[in-house]
Amino acid sequence: MDRRGIAEIGGLSLAGGALAIVTQQVVVGGIDWVPVIGLVACIGIAAAANYQARTKHAAQVATEAPAVTEDNYEQHGRPTAGDGGVSPADAPPEDGDR
Repeated sequence: MDRRGIAEIGGLSLAGGALAIVTQQVVVGGIDWVPVIGLVACIGIAAAANYQARTKHAAQVATEAPAVTEDNYEQHGRPTAGDGGVSPADAPPEDGDR
């Protein structure tokens, strides 16, 4: 795992632990460290799984995406009126236009 992933996991874990400590202090008036440590561990595990899933998905998308080159860039863009597409006046209305 790279530095960004470690920083993200550590930051989320610390923030969750601090929030748990503050919440227990305000609500109960004391701190029970067992739930705090358990919550920090659970947040760390969830953040690590989330980070790995996001980076794996981004790598998969990057490998599956078609290579856009100078020769084929027109195939990957949205057709416009000058490219043989439909002019904006003749196009059917989209949801955002209503």
